[in-house]
Amino acid sequence: MYRHSLFFLFLLFSLAVSAQDAPPLSTTSDEVIVTGARYARTLAESPQHVTIIDSAAVARAPSLAQLLNEQAGIVVNGAYSNYGKDRSIFLRNGANQYTLILVDGQPLIDPSSLGGAVDLRLLSLEGVERIEILRGARSLLYGSDAVAGVINLVTSSGGQGSEYEKGNSPLPFRINLRAAAERYSTYTGTAAIAGSTEKLDYRLGYDYFTTDGISEAEPMDETTEDFNRDGSARRTVYGNLTWRPTESLTIRPALRRAIFTGDYDRGAFTDAENEYRNDLWLPSLAVNYRQATWELGGRYNYAATDRVFDDAAFGESIYKGRAQQGDVFYNYLPSEAFSLTVGGQVRHESLATEAETPTVTNISPYLQANLNVAERLLLEGGYRYNHHSVFGGQSNGSLAVGYRHTDRVSSRLSVGSAFQSPTLDQLYGPFGANAELQPQVSTSYEAGLRVQSRRGERRATVTVFQRQIDQVVTYDGTLGYQNQDELRDRGVEVEGFTDLSARFRLDGNFTYVKGQLRSPDGSGGTTESDEFYRRPRTTGLLGLTYRANQAFSARLTAAYTGERPDIYYDANFSPVTLDLDPYLIVNLYAEYKLLENRNLSLFAEIRNLTDTDFTEVSGYSTLGITPRLGVAWTY
Repeated sequence: MYRHSLFFLFLLFSLAVSAQDAPPLSTTSDEVIVTGARYARTLAESPQHVTIIDSAAVARAPSLAQLLNEQAGIVVNGAYSNYGKDRSIFLRNGANQYTLILVDGQPLIDPSSLGGAVDLRLLSLEGVERIEILRGARSLLYGSDAVAGVINLVTSSGGQGSEYEKGNSPLPFRINLRAAAERYSTYTGTAAIAGSTEKLDYRLGYDYFTTDGISEAEPMDETTEDFNRDGSARRTVYGNLTWRPTESLTIRPALRRAIFTGDYDRGAFTDAENEYRNDLWLPSLAVNYRQATWELGGRYNYAATDRVFDDAAFGESIYKGRAQQGDVFYNYLPSEAFSLTVGGQVRHESLATEAETPTVTNISPYLQANLNVAERLLLEGGYRYNHHSVFGGQSNGSLAVGYRHTDRVSSRLSVGSAFQSPTLDQLYGPFGANAELQPQVSTSYEAGLRVQSRRGERRATVTVFQRQIDQVVTYDGTLGYQNQDELRDRGVEVEGFTDLSARFRLDGNFTYVKGQLRSPDGSGGTTESDEFYRRPRTTGLLGLTYRANQAFSARLTAAYTGERPDIYYDANFSPVTLDLDPYLIVNLYAEYKLLENRNLSLFAEIRNLTDTDFTEVSGYSTLGITPRLGVAWTY
C-alpha cells in the first residue's frame, strides 16, 4: 500500500513539472553559498551540487533532526522517536560518524562520543539562518569525518533586518521572541536581540526546550505494565559579533553553549530510571583580511563536550572530549575566472576518562584551484596531505567538472577521496582498543544533471553516485577494533520543484541507495551483505506549499521511509533480527502574519497527521499525532 502511495505521489510530481505561469524562484543560481570553498561564491560558480535549506524552512522546523530527515539522501534515525532518544545520521547509507557537522564552516568535533558522531540533541535551530548540505567526499577542505558529506549550519550575523525592514537602513537593535507548545507537555521558547551599526553586527539569543516525553522503550505487549515517561530538556545560549574595523578587515567571534539532559531506558522493550547529560562549549573566531585580488583568513574553534551517563545498574560514567582546530588560508582571486586557495589546518583532540587522557594531533596543508573557462566549463581540483600523530601520513584529492550546456541545462562530474581518523575511544578506550588502527579511506564518484525552465520556476536535479570505503573499522568481542571491512554504496537522488501557479509550489525528492559490505569470514575468504540495520534503500518526500500574498502560508508534506532490517537483543542477550515495515508520515504547517508590518506570526502544525503507527528502532516508542501551536514576534 505504501509503495503504491509513493509511486502515485511521485507520478503527480513528474506531471506537475509541466506547469506554467509561475513567478521567478526565490532560490536562483545567483544565490551565494559558503560551503565547498574558502570564500563565498554563487551556485553558478560551483561545479558541486549544494542543497540549501532556507530561513523559511528553518523557521518552520520543530527540530534539526526532523528538518534534515526531509532532505534527499539523508535519514535521521530517531527523528520521530522520544525527544530524548539519540539520533543517527545516515547520509547515502553511510554510518553516523561519516557525516561532518559544521557551524559557520568550522567543524563540531566530539571526541567524547563512540565513533566521533555529534549529538544532534545538543543543536537547536536558534540563530541558524540557513543550512547548506554538500554530499560526497569533502576531506580536502574539512579534514577527517567528511566521508559521506558535510552539513553546514550558517548562523545569522544579526545585520539583515526582518522582512519588512528590507530596503531601509540597518537597525541598531531588534528583538525576536518565539514560543511554542505541543503534545506530551512539550514547550519551546526563544529570545534574541540583534542589530547593526556601521561597523558592527551582533546577535545574542537564548533557547529553552523541555518535555515530559513518552517512554523511550516500548512495552513488549499489552500485558506489560506501563513504562515511565522519559523527559528531557535543552538550554542554549548563542551569540556572535561581526566587527569591521576597516573596509578590509572582518573579525567574527562566536559562542554557543548548550546543555542537554534526559532520561533513558535500559534497552529494547526494557524500562529503567537512567539519566544522561551532555554539556557543550563551542567558542570560535573567524578573521578575514581582503584586498582587491587576494584574501587572508584564519579560523579557530574549540569544542568541549562532557557526557555523563548515570545508569541505575552500572553507576556513573563520565567522558570529557576536547577538540581544537585552527585553519589559516590564502585566497588568490585575480578574476571571476580563476581562484587559488592555499591553506593549512591543525586539529588536536583529547578524551579524558577516569583512567587516562589520550591525545592525537593532525597537521594538514591543502591546495584548491577553481577555473571558469568561457563561462561554461567549471573546473575545480585540489590536494591535501595529512600527518597524524598515530598513523602517520595520508593524502586526499578531488576533481570536479561542471558544464553549462545552455542557460537551462547543466551537468557535473566529480571524484574525490576522504578519510576518517580512528577515534580516541578506538585507539585508547576501555573496550577493544587498538593503537595500530589505520584511517578509514573513501573514494567517491558522482555525476549529475540539472534542468530548469527559462524563468526558473521549475527545476529538477538528478545525481548518481558511488562511494567505496576501505579499511572500515569494526568491533569484535574477541579481537576488539580492527580495520577489516570494505563498504560500497551506489544510488540515485532526484530533487525538484515547480510552481503550479502564483500561489502553489510543489517540491519533492527521492533517493534509492544500495550498499554492499565485504567482511573476512575467518578462514581466508569473505562474506558479503547488502542489508544495513535501520537504513532504508528507498526514501522520498513530496511537499505542497501555499503562499497567499505576505500574510498566510501553509505547507503539507508526505515523507516515505522504506523497508529496512533491524536488530535487538532479548533478555538472554541473544540477537533478534527482523524487517521493519515502511511508513508514510504526513505533516501540516500553517502560518499567519499580523499587524501592519507583518511582524507578529501565529503558527500551527500537526506532525504525523494520520497518526501512523510505525517503528524507527525495534523496542523503542515513536511519537503519535503531535499538534503544535506557537507565536513569533519581532520588534
